[in-house]
Amino acid sequence: MQTRTIYKWGSPDVEEKLPEHTLKFLEKQFPVDKEFKTSLPKGELPLKSLKKSKISTATLTKLKQIVGKDYVSLDDTSRARHSIGKFYTEIYKARFGEVNDVVDVVVSPKNEQEVIEIIAVANAGKIPVIPYGAGSTVTKALQAPKGGISLDLSRLNRIIEFNAIDSTVTVEAGVYGPVLEKHLNERGYTSGHFPQSFEFSTVGGWIAAKGAGQASTGYGKIEDILLSLTAITPSGKFESKAYPAASIGPDLFRLFLGTEGSFGVITKATLKIRKYHPENSAKGSFIFKNFEKAVETMRDVMQAGFGKPHFFRIQDPEETDISFQMSGLHGGKEDLFLRFIGYKPMERSLMHIIVDGDPAYAKEVLKKIKKIAKRNGGFSTGESPVNKWLHQRYSSAYLRDYLMDEGIRIDTLETAVSWSNLHGLWEKTRAYIKSHENTSCMVHISHAYENGANLYFIFLSPMGKKNEVTDFVKFHKGIIDSIHKHGGSLSHHHGIGRMLSPWMEQEVGKEGLRILSSLKKTFDPKGIMNPGGLLGLK
Repeated sequence: MQTRTIYKWGSPDVEEKLPEHTLKFLEKQFPVDKEFKTSLPKGELPLKSLKKSKISTATLTKLKQIVGKDYVSLDDTSRARHSIGKFYTEIYKARFGEVNDVVDVVVSPKNEQEVIEIIAVANAGKIPVIPYGAGSTVTKALQAPKGGISLDLSRLNRIIEFNAIDSTVTVEAGVYGPVLEKHLNERGYTSGHFPQSFEFSTVGGWIAAKGAGQASTGYGKIEDILLSLTAITPSGKFESKAYPAASIGPDLFRLFLGTEGSFGVITKATLKIRKYHPENSAKGSFIFKNFEKAVETMRDVMQAGFGKPHFFRIQDPEETDISFQMSGLHGGKEDLFLRFIGYKPMERSLMHIIVDGDPAYAKEVLKKIKKIAKRNGGFSTGESPVNKWLHQRYSSAYLRDYLMDEGIRIDTLETAVSWSNLHGLWEKTRAYIKSHENTSCMVHISHAYENGANLYFIFLSPMGKKNEVTDFVKFHKGIIDSIHKHGGSLSHHHGIGRMLSPWMEQEVGKEGLRILSSLKKTFDPKGIMNPGGLLGLK
């Protein structure tokens, strides 16, 4: 079995490639040793033998009795695929046939009762359980240092109830984004939740990672969309009610948000939905002479009180410049005109806007944004940049595998930061990333609030011929340290997993970590749920 089938992003039949002009730009920007690039595996190597499964015959018999023998998998391909996500070092090692810290068995229940029975068997035998949605995590949350059961929830895929009166939908945790959205669109509604992983992520995964969609500025992150959930823990079944609001003590269902399977298994959720009228959307884009003026415009809009865009995005100067280069606009008539009127490469910054909802509202909000943008020197570039971005917003994820085929390292880190700290964090962290030879750093803001925004760092450089994993880990740690040192959160929407867990005590404090550990012991006394350093928990 070739390893590309294990780590590859998305559909097995899709391989995105870059146009010739983009390849030439990348070869110039990121010179890769030709001999190294030729020798770099493209995913055609066979998977190396995994650790032997430790699941006993007696336990296997019980699991097969619960779900049926066809839904219990011990083969190496299934075990490997369910033990890695999309973190850079996981993918890099998989290219060489290496998948470490693997689960012992993959089990696929079809309903909540089977989940309850599997958790009971695992708890009795102190066998680790790692819930699995679609495998798109980038935080090492699927690695299984203690082995155990990968609980594949893809068969829990029912849409249970669509409720137009309450504007809610209740679904099982294994429902994929496109399936849910199609169901809602056909009835004139939308979930409003569109992460870049939308096509290959599940409702349960959105909640477990406390994710955000690309339109979260208007629709909210998943914690704003979630009304209630059901979770199966080793201590029992927890089920909340879908009240619009309540004062009945702390919102206990929110304890499962962002826990990445460490407290229990999310099996069902009720979400808010919104009416869907894409023909009413108002779109616009602006280019600013610098990042500072673009950010000032975004902050002014978010604090003005007249409404806000649903989709609101700023590309910093380097991301704007690379976008021009990779799209073939660099040196063209539009580029030359923008330079002529003072919008210079590596200084200018591009903004995208979409406002949804009632047509009068959408037009009025966009009109007021235009006034603020113009006041800050923004030059209107129309709807075209937004439409181009929307066209590739999901397919661009496929390019990571292709870039790695070319010997180019690419990864991301993201954070939330207050407006007052945003520029300092952007400058200092960019400076650290750029201090590494032949490294580009693209940054964008894709989620905005009255009090601040996120910063999403994308860094690219040629792979090292030696010690690639060791060098990357050291470099990656330095980026995290810089973000945290300069006032950014450990994560805005990717989650913590095992990747960021060493920083959790710095983030939440000793008391915060003690509280998390106490909750873990309450829900999971024997410590079977996704053990081994997740979220900083032991």
